[in-house]
Amino acid sequence: MTYESKTIKLAMNDGKIFDSILKLYEECPDDEEMVLIELLILGDTISFKHENFFLALQSLRQHLEDKHIQIMCNGAALNVYPSQMQLSMGTGHLAYKIKFGEPARLKDIVDIFEFDNDLRFVKIEEQFSYYIRWLKSLEG
Repeated sequence: MTYESKTIKLAMNDGKIFDSILKLYEECPDDEEMVLIELLILGDTISFKHENFFLALQSLRQHLEDKHIQIMCNGAALNVYPSQMQLSMGTGHLAYKIKFGEPARLKDIVDIFEFDNDLRFVKIEEQFSYYIRWLKSLEG
């Protein structure tokens, strides 16, 4: 089964940052309708499957948050969120960098597994709250 391998940074709540390997499978070995992500962390493998990579990443993030670990990739940034179209088409690898009062544009598309140093990485709840506030900012 083929996969794409990404090196990602993880931040412990004591401030230590270390690299880890993330494997991305566009087809889960036991269910080709699903994607699979596997994180190799401290000798363990943690895996999550979902309909798209963004949702699988959120499951992984929740697991890590429970252990006080912050994943540092674009998909965990405060102002990065996928559109419904990005989630329904393809594998959910892409999302928009969003700014209050401005609609998302093509030039704002990022790969959720890449690392942009000037982004702030946050918990799922804070990211979702920012996304909702951004949506409301477009109404006015």
